[in-house]
Amino acid sequence: QERPWPLLPMVVSEAICGYGEKALPAAAAFQFLLAAGDVFDDIQDADSPDSIYAKYGLAIAISVASTLLILGERSLTRRRPTSIDAGTLIRTSDVINSFYTRACIGQHLDITAEAHLSEQQYLEIIAMKSAAQIECSCYTGALLAGANQELIDAFASFGHNSGMVFQIGNDIQGIISGKDIIKGKITLPAIYALTMTDNKIRNELMPVFQKQNIPVRDFQPAKELLFHAGALHYATLKMEVYKQRALDILSGIQ
Repeated sequence: QERPWPLLPMVVSEAICGYGEKALPAAAAFQFLLAAGDVFDDIQDADSPDSIYAKYGLAIAISVASTLLILGERSLTRRRPTSIDAGTLIRTSDVINSFYTRACIGQHLDITAEAHLSEQQYLEIIAMKSAAQIECSCYTGALLAGANQELIDAFASFGHNSGMVFQIGNDIQGIISGKDIIKGKITLPAIYALTMTDNKIRNELMPVFQKQNIPVRDFQPAKELLFHAGALHYATLKMEVYKQRALDILSGIQ
């Protein structure tokens, strides 16, 4: 599976108490929420001919996504053969809603981001949009496993840094494939090239990332500029920083 985040609550629970099924309600909820998010993303991006939105229209896509959100909430409250008290399930639901509210805010900021986006702003956005979801998976897994707050926070921090690694890596792939260049999407490689390189490179790349609704049919020149400017290398180094933080946290937990 490309994104195994719905399984993280059970993995974390297994690591803490040896019983992964204690986190099954959260794992089910995340699967539904992830599916709903994919449908909403397809509506917002409108770039997938195989999406529910493309095949059946906006009304049905919204209906499907809304149903998936409801099923995600119900998965936390349905009666299960696990010894989880109602108070913990209510707290879990509140935690998930809080984290996913942050994710929605991050998604909005990502959609409305302009070409002058700074690296710090980019990191704050992906921390909300992407890392918050993985952080939530780890947090709820530890919570449902009965861990103390210190251990819960440690696993949440591991999830946060893992989420940052995932999103930066995804943005690197977006440049390599050309998808983010075609869309003029502002990600870390683009930010580096637009702020840390010479004027010649900036002037050539600026029209691509100014979102002037000018389609970029040949992304190869921009891709080569980003590569030779060291933008992909810089993003990779930044990704490695978060990867090392995640590994250090995991070593501390063990």
